[in-house]
Amino acid sequence: MALQRLPGELVARGTRSSIRAYGRGAVVKIPHPSTPDGWIEWEAQYADDVRAVGAPVPRLLGIEQLSGRAASVWEHIRGCSMWQRVVDRPDHSAELGRMLADVQCALLELVPPITLPRQRDRVVAKIRVSAVKVDASLIRALDLIPIAASPPHLCHGDLHPSNVILSDDGPVIVDWFDASRGDPVADIARTSMTLLNDGATPPRHLPGSDLETLGTLTAAYLSQLRLRLEFADAQLVQWQAIQAVARIAEGVPRDSLIEVWRSFARANPPVAAQAASN
Repeated sequence: MALQRLPGELVARGTRSSIRAYGRGAVVKIPHPSTPDGWIEWEAQYADDVRAVGAPVPRLLGIEQLSGRAASVWEHIRGCSMWQRVVDRPDHSAELGRMLADVQCALLELVPPITLPRQRDRVVAKIRVSAVKVDASLIRALDLIPIAASPPHLCHGDLHPSNVILSDDGPVIVDWFDASRGDPVADIARTSMTLLNDGATPPRHLPGSDLETLGTLTAAYLSQLRLRLEFADAQLVQWQAIQAVARIAEGVPRDSLIEVWRSFARANPPVAAQAASN
């Protein structure tokens, strides 16, 4: 029986898993104890499927069992994350924000694999969790979800600078668990919510920067998308409110997300409430 290799030095750490060196030219993604069973296999399948349609994704090398749990093995992409580049060179934050937008536009041009979940199903499920666990009134976000875009586009579902590796061959995108087939504006809104401050500090998945730098990156990201794609500001604001409620279900700090929702709700009261006030 061949001996199983042991994970090596830490390469990266996310909210759901850790990435460690794993032999020559490979890394292994190990789920945190709190990460549900099955997450690793689903994420690996989605990543492999989107790579097949042309997305810049590391090559999946296999699934192994480590300490009784599934761990995925990938080719090791050499390079730093886009976010580390922002931290190292905050004066380049606007340039990197535009690059993030260009990376997203390139994904949206690909034909999404039919194996990916529908974006609407993902969003609906998360909104229901938020309404049950946080505030029942959040269920109103379900009524705001627009009719599904046709045809659907390839949406990463969690595209932020820590999930983009700047390799010598160009940007490579990781962490595909939230991938779906859906509306491009919904995916843009989702990214903007991952760039939202946690109160007075940057979000925990984007550590080590300051609010001014993050604000500059976000503004450049959205400005570039407005140049590349056609969408109304009102459409983006509505999707941001929806995605804020959906993201609350993920257990992240929620004060800023709730404020996004409340700001939209104040400006757009339900029709029945409007009629009652007239």
